[in-house]
Amino acid sequence: MEVALTIIAGVIMILITFAVSSSRDKQLDDPNDDSVVYLDKLEEVSTLQENGKYLVRILRQSGNLQKDDQTFDCPNKAIKTAISTLKRAKIDFVLISKNTDVEFFFRRTYHHHGGSAEGKKVGSVEIYKVE
Repeated sequence: MEVALTIIAGVIMILITFAVSSSRDKQLDDPNDDSVVYLDKLEEVSTLQENGKYLVRILRQSGNLQKDDQTFDCPNKAIKTAISTLKRAKIDFVLISKNTDVEFFFRRTYHHHGGSAEGKKVGSVEIYKVE
């Protein structure tokens, strides 16, 4: 009985993961939806102001810092640094959670369950205007 419940729970988790992934793919293919974008489109969709200094904070899935905060003189350099980190983590597209003239937040579209490395993978990027 217990084994059957475990199998059913596993199948349900797989179906939920597939449904969420399919939904994100549809958002990615929709030209009118800027909430999920490929990395090469991030600079294009950003609404950050051109002037000022920007802090880039890269977080793990666990919420802890992935690496020390960095400061840049323009938003494009900040975004390019974030893109570089995400590409190294083999992330091709992101979900934008906040896009204002002073803040730009985006994250991987799904939680990567990587066994012993779970929570240590790059999870999100926060870019703040600091000056």
